[in-house]
Amino acid sequence: MRPWLVIVLVSGCLGLAGCFERIVEPVDVFGNVKQGELYSSASTMIDDWYAIEAIDTQTFAINEPKSSQYNTSYLIVGDARAIVFDAGSGERLPGSRSMREVAEQYTDKPIILILSHFHYDHIYDAATFDGITLIDRPEIRTSIKGGVFTISPWESLDMEWHSLKVASIIADGDVIDLGGRTLDVLNLPGHATESTVLFDKVRNQVFAGDFIYRHLGGIIAFAPGSDLVAYKANSTRLLQLTNPDTLFFGAHGVPKFGRDWLTLLDSELEKIVRGEAEYRYVTHYLAPGIPWRVHQNGEMSIYTTPLVDPQLFWSKWMLLMLATVFILSLYVLHRIARLPFAPVQKDE
Repeated sequence: MRPWLVIVLVSGCLGLAGCFERIVEPVDVFGNVKQGELYSSASTMIDDWYAIEAIDTQTFAINEPKSSQYNTSYLIVGDARAIVFDAGSGERLPGSRSMREVAEQYTDKPIILILSHFHYDHIYDAATFDGITLIDRPEIRTSIKGGVFTISPWESLDMEWHSLKVASIIADGDVIDLGGRTLDVLNLPGHATESTVLFDKVRNQVFAGDFIYRHLGGIIAFAPGSDLVAYKANSTRLLQLTNPDTLFFGAHGVPKFGRDWLTLLDSELEKIVRGEAEYRYVTHYLAPGIPWRVHQNGEMSIYTTPLVDPQLFWSKWMLLMLATVFILSLYVLHRIARLPFAPVQKDE
């Protein structure tokens, strides 16, 4: 047997081991609405990319219906200032306006940029703003050098480093005054350690980023910063801070949804934390080829890391073990390739 054929066969078996079934594809993660279609007939299209929907006279959803994950950012306006919550997916068409330029069409107030978290599909146009406002966490403070914060590929799940000017820092529990409108700041780790949620108590609106969203692609809890125990604790915290009439606005899929979706997330996370969840192993379109665990209840899917929870899966010990297994596998393949193979004897 030729060495290259051995390698191909072994690699193929390893690749197929985790692909027992495939439950989502990019073309059907939006439910009845296909990628590129609008959720609301009230949306206004800009540059054949953005779909702007007025939630009220001072709140706007900036949808990207043609993006691979149906991203949504938000413009939240007060009498003196405005917030742009997230900075775009990075998939906008060449020549289209930036997230900042789109927001400036709907307000003449000075704009504060706040990122819900640092993943690549939320930060693309961040550098076009006059700095970013960061959530106050020790690891973030120590990473600010000369007034510049750099998002690493490990944090962004991207191949690039993103260096951004820091405008200010806000802490969990702070209240942002926009003039005639205030927003409570919540740091809710789970999806990511820096996950930030904004709560307008007067309007009873929660801007949730990726902490919770309604998207048939599923809730993601397999990133390096994911923490299932923290996710459960913070979903309970958010339930306690809100009421049955609270409206939630997520960063993917159906932009607006009710508190019942958070209640379902909280109950399913409870099963996971207690070790009572039933898992399947599937591939996910965001990271194909890896056998993610998925716990599913109706339309809600929660994806997490294979075999063990994210904190252990992404630890240096796991990486060391995987590197060791990889090196040993290469050694075994090398030894197999050097074995003499007897030719097949034909009967005379």
